[in-house]
Amino acid sequence: MLLKGTTALITGGGGGIGGGIAEAFVEQGMNVILADIDLGFAQEQATKLGATAMAIALDVASLASWAEARHASIDRFGQVDVLCNNAGISTVPGPIDQFPPHEFERLMAINVTGVYNGIVTFVPDMRARRSGHIVNTSSLNGVIPYATLAAYSASKFAVLGLSDALRDELTPYGVGVSALLPGLTRSRMSLNPKSGAHAAQKSREDLEARMMQPVWLGRAVVKAIESNQRYIMSHPGHKPALEERFRAILDACGEPAQPGYMAQVGATPSQK
Repeated sequence: MLLKGTTALITGGGGGIGGGIAEAFVEQGMNVILADIDLGFAQEQATKLGATAMAIALDVASLASWAEARHASIDRFGQVDVLCNNAGISTVPGPIDQFPPHEFERLMAINVTGVYNGIVTFVPDMRARRSGHIVNTSSLNGVIPYATLAAYSASKFAVLGLSDALRDELTPYGVGVSALLPGLTRSRMSLNPKSGAHAAQKSREDLEARMMQPVWLGRAVVKAIESNQRYIMSHPGHKPALEERFRAILDACGEPAQPGYMAQVGATPSQK
C-alpha cells in the first residue's frame, strides 16, 4: 500500500507509541488524525507535527464517540485509509484473583472493546472501497504472558486473536491487517510507577535505558503497511522466549485425545 497522501486515524495518539506512529506517518506525507481521551495531549502532539495533523477527543469504549470521530475525520481529510487501534491501558502488577472486577471490566472495555469499536466503525468503508489497512496494537505480553499481569496479557492476547481472524476476513477485499507486538517503549504509560513495566526493573534508570523511542516503532509500522505484514515485531531480543512458548505448545501435540481420531486437514478447530 502506498502511503503518501493517504489519511490515518491513530487512537492513543497523544504520545508514546501512537505519537511515534503519527510522526512516522507524517514523514511519509500522510495526513494524521490523533485521537485521544485527553484532547490536550493529542493537540500538543498535533501542533508538533504541523498542518497535516489534527487532534480529536475520542473515548474508544464508546461507539457514539467513534461515530463522532469518523465524521470529524471525513470532514477534514476525506476517507480514512489507515486505522491504528493503539489506545490501551496497563495495570498495577498483582495476583489476578485480587484484581478488582471493575478494573478488569475497564481494562477490557478500552484494550479489547475499543479495538472492536474502531473496526466496526471503519471496516465497512474499507471493505466497500476494497482498500485500506488496520494496525492493532497488541503487545509482547499478547504472546508471552507475564506473572502478575494476567489481566493485561488476557486483553492483548484477545487483540492478537482478533487481528489474525480479521486479516483472514478482509484479505479477499484488499484490506490489510497487521498486529503490532511491541516491547518496552517510552510513553507516559510505561513511565508511570504504577505500570506493569516497572515489575522486572531494578530502577527507573534501568527502565528508561531499556525503552525504545516511539518513532522507530512508527517507522516499523510504515514498512509493515507498505508490505502488508501480518506481525510487527519491534523488539526481536525476545525471540528466545517466543521460541520457548511455541515449542511447549508444539510439544503438547502428541496423540489425539480420542484414539484413532483423524482431523480434517485445513479445517478450523471448531469444525474438527
